[in-house]
Amino acid sequence: MSDEERAGVPLTNLDQPLFGGAGATKRDLVDYLDAVADLIIGELRDRPLSVIRALRGQAPFIQKNVPKYTPDWVRTVPLWAEASRREVSYALCNDRRTLLLADSKTDRTAWLRPRAAP
Repeated sequence: MSDEERAGVPLTNLDQPLFGGAGATKRDLVDYLDAVADLIIGELRDRPLSVIRALRGQAPFIQKNVPKYTPDWVRTVPLWAEASRREVSYALCNDRRTLLLADSKTDRTAWLRPRAAP
């Protein structure tokens, strides 16, 4: 089966390869990150998150602003994005559900400093 739910997060296309020649699927990545979630979340806590999206038939792109369909339980922080010249609502990966949701979108990039840093 390619779809399932973990911690209330729907996960889809789990049997899809991460990328050509990877030898690993989206399920492999989600399984690994779920197993080490406590360690990863400790490092990602309170850091604004960008997600690199790779949709079929499209070039990968960086998604900073959380989409309108983002669940209410995802904590966010509004920050000015110079490239967009507007305030962007970034996700904060402070719990397992948010980590699983972000990983279901493929890759993630966290800021190097917590949001509270000057």
